Amino acid sequence: MSNAAAADDSIPNQSAYQRATTPTQKATIDQFRIHGLSAFAKAPQEVLRQWLKTGVNATRTTLGIYPRPLELYVYPKKSNQPVPWAHTRRDKHESIHFYVDTQFSLESFVADWTVYHEMAHMAIPFVGEDYAWFSEGFASYMQYQIMAQNGMLTLPIEQAYANKIGPQLKWFQSDSNAAFIATHLMKKRQFPAAYWGAAWFFVLADTQLRNKHQLTLTQVISRYQQAGRRTDDSIQALLSSLDTLISDTLFNDLLIQFEQQPAHTLYPVDWSEPSQKAD
Repeated sequence: MSNAAAADDSIPNQSAYQRATTPTQKATIDQFRIHGLSAFAKAPQEVLRQWLKTGVNATRTTLGIYPRPLELYVYPKKSNQPVPWAHTRRDKHESIHFYVDTQFSLESFVADWTVYHEMAHMAIPFVGEDYAWFSEGFASYMQYQIMAQNGMLTLPIEQAYANKIGPQLKWFQSDSNAAFIATHLMKKRQFPAAYWGAAWFFVLADTQLRNKHQLTLTQVISRYQQAGRRTDDSIQALLSSLDTLISDTLFNDLLIQFEQQPAHTLYPVDWSEPSQKAD
């Protein structure tokens, strides 16, 4: 996902940054491996190590310890931002690839949303190109969950989502279903509209989990790392595993709604409390 697709509104405060980069963190080399550091000078190498360690720690604090090590690749790229582009690869070894400009400080890297977005992708399996909207909506929603839970957002999380999701609601005031609309937007390369429109799925899931089960979505995803993540290989398997964890059909029911109901029945006209159309 490119930074050009959805700019971040947040910066870390100093205490959060200090917590994120303290040597007492627990991420170890067996939880992630960094490739490509030899392309950088010694000082930038250390910045990249600390940044990626911070990203791993923040992500696992929120989404759990992943069942396999993260394979992280870095490449130099001149830009006007720390991470102009990044993407995941879902082959045998599942990896994340970051293109970085090391003229920026460690604080700037930690403040950038990209690492949390890309690492969030790895909390769930690859669910196929037909469900790219689902994957990107998940990672977009989770990037702010990770940043908020680790003290990296300086605005309330509700406002962070309002800033991103609110402007995209207009696309979903339609009789077409939400999955069709999000897929169409992606094909038209209208990525912010597709990603943040799809994030509404997870706003609704989180709201329903809180209301019905006194659980948060991040708690369920954290449990999922040891209860299906290794073996699930489709969206049907993923949602069935999540539903099993809560003894409900919440996730499968939501997917049916996103694939069959008119989008305007699921999305509000304007941003408001997520519970507006959560049930």
